[in-house]
Amino acid sequence: MPSNPGELLARHDPSAWVSTLAYRTRHELPFDPEAVDRATPVMLDTTVYLDALKAPGLPNSIAELLARNIVLHCAIACAELAVSVGHLDPAHPGTAAHRIPLVETLSRMAPTRIVSPSADAWTEAALIAGILARIQGYARESRRVVLNDALLLLTALEAKAILISRNVRHLDLLLRFRPDAQVLFYDRPPPIQGPARRVHPSPPTSPDR
Repeated sequence: MPSNPGELLARHDPSAWVSTLAYRTRHELPFDPEAVDRATPVMLDTTVYLDALKAPGLPNSIAELLARNIVLHCAIACAELAVSVGHLDPAHPGTAAHRIPLVETLSRMAPTRIVSPSADAWTEAALIAGILARIQGYARESRRVVLNDALLLLTALEAKAILISRNVRHLDLLLRFRPDAQVLFYDRPPPIQGPARRVHPSPPTSPDR
């Protein structure tokens, strides 16, 4: 990672990014879990935790991948989950049912498997997020979300892990800045037919993903 502003600007020169980026087609993006080596650790985007708490849960291929590979947790995803816990209205009758699964998810994370972005990653992520906000015309409230996504990607890169995410919208663009990062995308499974079933209640104030 760049350790000084000059090196960082040489890598991501803002003046070189002036046009809106187009999204790539699905076949150009990494959606194949079979391509992930068993020895490669994986890091989870916030979408993975949230999808695991909702029916019908994660796709079988992703669940199997998490069972076989070392799983790392990014401090940024932990923070996003904690924001949801804190934002739930204590006076609402459904808050306890929504809060408990989130707290349990955080509690199950082994401290030794939680990885924080470095100071260099924070600076690089902020620069990338600023460029994307400008060329894509993101609203002010979307800039923090893009910054967090950039931090997740760079933290996975620093940890030599593959980031698993459903967030194609932002990560497709972020990969243009760091094509050396590894990502595995997945689709949300189709809704269950018949009577509704929920693995765990999902919070009404989930991160914007």
